Amino acid sequence: MIEQVVILAGGLGTRLRAVIGETAKPMAPIADKPFLEYLLRMLRENGFTKFLLLVGYKGESILEYFQDGSKLGVKLTYALEDEPKGPGGALLNAWERLQDEFLLVPGDSFCDVAYTILQRFVSEKPVNALVVLRYSNDTSRYGFVEIDEEYKVKKFVEKGYLPADRVDGYINGGIYYFKKSVRKQFFENYNGEALSLETQILPALVAQTELYGLPMGGKFIDIGVAEDYWKAQKIIPSWLKAERKACLFIDRDGTIIEDPGYIHGEELNFKRDTIEIMRNAKGEGKLVIIITNQAGVAKGMFSEEESVKTTEAVVKHLAMNGITVDAYYYCPYHPDGSVEKYKKISLLRKPEPGMILRACEDFRIDLERSAVVGDNPKVDRIKLFGIGEFQIL
Repeated sequence: MIEQVVILAGGLGTRLRAVIGETAKPMAPIADKPFLEYLLRMLRENGFTKFLLLVGYKGESILEYFQDGSKLGVKLTYALEDEPKGPGGALLNAWERLQDEFLLVPGDSFCDVAYTILQRFVSEKPVNALVVLRYSNDTSRYGFVEIDEEYKVKKFVEKGYLPADRVDGYINGGIYYFKKSVRKQFFENYNGEALSLETQILPALVAQTELYGLPMGGKFIDIGVAEDYWKAQKIIPSWLKAERKACLFIDRDGTIIEDPGYIHGEELNFKRDTIEIMRNAKGEGKLVIIITNQAGVAKGMFSEEESVKTTEAVVKHLAMNGITVDAYYYCPYHPDGSVEKYKKISLLRKPEPGMILRACEDFRIDLERSAVVGDNPKVDRIKLFGIGEFQIL
């Protein structure tokens, strides 16, 4: 059971200097509190109470404000870095204070993932090192990460090198799990120099097939970017007040409506049993979200706009029957498409989990109590560790 969370709280905040002045980046005000307070409260909500803060620039302001953490119901200890040594160096500098296993979390990013799922994953699999992955349709900004069927990281691909046949990918979410033993090789050769986690430590772990990558969904905001910092002023406080709800993720064609093949238009035949499943889900207070592959767009059977109109007709019919659909997501891509724009490999296409991960960015979803309902086990058994259950009709 992971007990310790290590927070990187020593950043200089140069990108935010014009906005927050000389304030330490983790102390950047969000509404009426320092960002770090929101982060600690969110992690405490997930069951963590022991924290090691790796502080550097303006570290005394962090210590003065939070002290031992008792006011927040947590226990805080600190490791002070005299000069910046990079995340890898900061971690090795605090070697004697690290527990046998720990999470490493950035002090300038908000990522509300389901940490109980992460706990399950590392307890069920032989994990020594893990990086949390996020879905992104903007890998040009971050690069992307390739994983295999066992969630082992195959490689990190630098930004600007997205293959022409891909439209999206997994990116580094900035949250890590480590067993201390896997870092020993780096500690024994460490001489106090700056050490990069992303370009030195992680590639070495990939080469040793020691690094897992776990796709996870949740609201993510990097306050180190000025534009996102201003967005965070409203998003973070309101997000943490929202109830985490279970969700019914439901397929469209062949599940909600009969599917004679590449169905589109508004002349639709609805399946009564499915409507009752959705009605019961709403009665239990669950979200209802449609996730649908729309290969017909890629294959030129109908346009993306026509596909959307069909889904809107489904949503309207359900509303007339007292069922509110909270959102819908669709994938217009297919690698064997005839329309060049959509002839792409995409993580949105089921059984890949992209649509569900996108939903988790938009809604505070309890994945462990959620379910996926569909008509095709090859497609609707989503490749996402930790989701509650699958029901094939």
